[in-house]
Amino acid sequence: MFASTLCAENHPSPQDVVVQTGQPALLNGDAPADDVLFSTSFERQPEATFQQLKISSVEINATGTASITSRFAHSGDKCLHMLGDTKNKVTLVLPPELSGVKGIRFDAERWTAKGPFEFKVEVQQDGKWHDVAQLDHVIEVGARFRSHIQLPVAGNAKTEAIRFSTKAAPQSGLLIDDLSLHASVPKRPTTIPTDVMPSDPLKPISSQSLFVSGTQDTHTFRIPAIVTATNGDLIAACDARRTGSGDLIPQRTIDIVFRRSSDNGKTWTPMEILDQSDDGGCSDPSLLVDKITGDLFCFYNFMVEDKSNKEFRFYVQKSSDHGKNWGKPEDFTSQVAGPELKNAFKFITSGRGIQTRDGTLVHNYVRVGKGITLFASRDHGRTWRTLSDVTPGDESKVVQLSDGALMVNSRIAPGKRFVHRSADSGKSWESAADFGLPDPRCNASIIQYTARRDGYSKDRLLFCNAASNQQRQNLSVRISYNDGANWSAGKVIDRGPSGYSEITILNDGSFGVLYESGLKEIRFVRFSLAALTNGTDQLNRPYAHANKVEN
Repeated sequence: MFASTLCAENHPSPQDVVVQTGQPALLNGDAPADDVLFSTSFERQPEATFQQLKISSVEINATGTASITSRFAHSGDKCLHMLGDTKNKVTLVLPPELSGVKGIRFDAERWTAKGPFEFKVEVQQDGKWHDVAQLDHVIEVGARFRSHIQLPVAGNAKTEAIRFSTKAAPQSGLLIDDLSLHASVPKRPTTIPTDVMPSDPLKPISSQSLFVSGTQDTHTFRIPAIVTATNGDLIAACDARRTGSGDLIPQRTIDIVFRRSSDNGKTWTPMEILDQSDDGGCSDPSLLVDKITGDLFCFYNFMVEDKSNKEFRFYVQKSSDHGKNWGKPEDFTSQVAGPELKNAFKFITSGRGIQTRDGTLVHNYVRVGKGITLFASRDHGRTWRTLSDVTPGDESKVVQLSDGALMVNSRIAPGKRFVHRSADSGKSWESAADFGLPDPRCNASIIQYTARRDGYSKDRLLFCNAASNQQRQNLSVRISYNDGANWSAGKVIDRGPSGYSEITILNDGSFGVLYESGLKEIRFVRFSLAALTNGTDQLNRPYAHANKVEN
């Protein structure tokens, strides 16, 4: 805590402050107000090109073309614009009382997609400049300042200055707003893209084809889903796309099919068809296990046979005998999507939903181009209601973290995933792109493996996706021991074409992945924790699927 308070610019402003004191409040994500050394949103500066500004005791110098503009802003009415044409530099010269800065936060937006574009942040310590981050591929193009940047300042030396350097095409550039300096490093720093993809192979315990395209009267099998029932049985489901590989809108000849295994995936029952309506098509299965009642739910999207009707309906079927038999289809669309979404392009995300520790069942659907909507049931699937809207996002997976928070991991654009976190059961969200999870914009899978609160030695998350910035290939698995703040380098399941995937934890503590091997087949592969971690990690107790309800 810093004891002194300095005025910001000429007048105090909630948007331009130096060294705040008082009750902690959240600012720019995870930083309490008493951690903020300096903050500005450029509101009290004149709208003009400048070479030098002074905001309180911080001197800001510019080379090239920099200006304060009122045409765009993340908050308030103004922001900093570093224009293209030349290599621009904006330097913050820090007074001694700010030299202990350990974190830099700001919101940014790239002006256009036209290249070239370079953007770097540096700090000056002991008279020498040091790179903090190269953000060329991090800053998003377009409106709404979607790039929220949080950078740690390394080392114990005092920081004398901070420099932003950018190079952009003519009539383009970079917008920066809500800049703040902090006394501590951010809890979740912005991840920086890497061209290094997982390459070490992950040795399987077993591997087998479950659904092979061109067989079983099916042109293409797609969209895998798998769960472990409370009795240990595995239920694997997917689309049987009878007449082509396309999605539900162009073809209504898609069935949901499934197979079961009672021996940890060694053998499987013959393929069965989910008993659904025969006057339309179904797609994108997702499975959810109620660990309290033992019931199993299968969600899917439904469209009537008439192709002039573009309405997506949401259906669910329940099994009370671990997937052997299924109840009648239930249309629950009106419970979670209002009449304004009747003809919207919306669909339930394939793969799986979750049950939180208080017994709530949670899943999500996509509003294409608009984000995602979480929906939930507090009465074990008898009724459903909307929980929260989250944006941006596309096909997404929900997971509950070790501290009870919810995390949504979503496909968004080639080169990254988008991660949303909520500490208040979905009432509010903190969102950021995760460039540490390269992705070609494909549905992925994430699951809580173990939690210390259940008696295990470590919190573990598993994440599986096509680890490539452009192509659906190189299917890989990573592990995290800190709720997804950092991930392992990952190991490769399949170097070739590979798409959607889903993970499940088996009763013996191994884990299985059901995935698309291109469009040719859907495979089930089984792995051990030891193989994923090169023998450095193992379970400290026999695995048990947690089903305890916590208040």
